[in-house]
Amino acid sequence: MVAVRANALVGPDLQLMQDVLIQIDEKGVIMSISKEKKPAEYTLPPSYLLIPGFVNSHIHVGDAFLKDQAYNLSLEDTVGPKGIKHKKFGISSKEEKIDSIRNALEMLVQNGYTSFIDFREEGLLGISLLRDELSEFPIRGIILGRPTGDDFLTDVFNEGDGLGFADIFSFNQDNVKIIKLLKEKNPEKVISIHASESEDVVARSLSLYEMRDIELCSKYSIFDYIVHGTYANDEDFTILKQNNIGLVCCPISNIYYDLKIPPIETILKKGILLGLGTDNILTNNPNPFRLMSITLYTARINNQIISPKDILKAVTVNPGLLSKKKIGQIEEGYAADFVGIDMNTPNLKFSKDIYKAITMRAEPSDIGFQMYNGKIVKWKS
Repeated sequence: MVAVRANALVGPDLQLMQDVLIQIDEKGVIMSISKEKKPAEYTLPPSYLLIPGFVNSHIHVGDAFLKDQAYNLSLEDTVGPKGIKHKKFGISSKEEKIDSIRNALEMLVQNGYTSFIDFREEGLLGISLLRDELSEFPIRGIILGRPTGDDFLTDVFNEGDGLGFADIFSFNQDNVKIIKLLKEKNPEKVISIHASESEDVVARSLSLYEMRDIELCSKYSIFDYIVHGTYANDEDFTILKQNNIGLVCCPISNIYYDLKIPPIETILKKGILLGLGTDNILTNNPNPFRLMSITLYTARINNQIISPKDILKAVTVNPGLLSKKKIGQIEEGYAADFVGIDMNTPNLKFSKDIYKAITMRAEPSDIGFQMYNGKIVKWKS
């Protein structure tokens, strides 16, 4: 058992608590949070603020080897079935794919992420490659597989932590009954899908199915959350709320492809569970601070008013709920995944609002302490 003493943002509402003792068991789970004055193995300086480790709600870690090669290309030309991403997968060796994954995992850890939810391409092979590499890195990967070629849906579901579909058009509607049965037997697993990322997607859904893709997704009653929702309308958001379907937004990715800014203020007002992800490594680095600040700044220029605390929840608390894992909170029974931010660095000194400081000013260089599953990853002191 180890203990950490620090000022911390505790619980699902990220409440500031001064000088708390966090005791962690041998499995890396938080046993207790108290004001006891017992000694601790790790006592953070008074200027440090301990927050939950960041959780990336949506990412594709396999395409790091395509960094910046999609600049000025359309969404379809980049990640569509005939785009450069899938062409690259088709010609790359196993070693090159592994190197790409390793680079992504290195970036995630260095930027303060302790967990991520990956939409995994290449079926069983893709799941296996990522699983093997995860054992070498202090980070938790939640792998949502995607059947490819001769892979059976059931095998991909069983090998991964759930399923992550490309879109409603690549989704085989005949599999709905199978997925429902699998989900009933494995309620801890996650089912998700890209939806309403572009106007073309919505228009195509209306043409093929005579309904918008989000409405169609809700009718299947299998999805825990959708990704993007950039072109969702008010009726779509009502449907998501009524069906208890969460929503993960990826604002930087949307900007990269010259798409709309997600209506995050509306999403939050509707009471939809919101997560934030960085999406493809090929478009941007997985930096949670950049993700939070760009989300807030772009919201402002689009006349959206968003609480910085809500955005911090979208990269900590909420992704934990979306993933159905005990992560993303400093709370008893949750994984001891922490990031300690030095609030006295030049970036943050004099800031009087911790939530604004973390979401709009902080950088990875301000992280002085990092713990994954109760084990030290970084400790500058």
